[in-house]
Amino acid sequence: MVRTIAMDGTEGLVRGQRVLNTGSPITVPVGRATLGRIMNVIGEAIDEKGDIKTDHFLPIHREAPAFVEQATDQQILVTGIK
Repeated sequence: MVRTIAMDGTEGLVRGQRVLNTGSPITVPVGRATLGRIMNVIGEAIDEKGDIKTDHFLPIHREAPAFVEQATDQQILVTGIK
């Protein structure tokens, strides 16, 4: 039995259909190429600016950094939102 969540359209899917387990987590693009871009939950660009061109991807679920690795200094977070 497989339990899943649809992250995109489900047209054509039927109960009992064969599936392929990639063994890979869901990943999204990261890095400078993503700054100022709008993505959906699976990392696809939805801002009509074309594909996000990057070779850097990270899984959506990761271990949190250790507390000692986190920065405590205050800084401005530039989001690109006006």
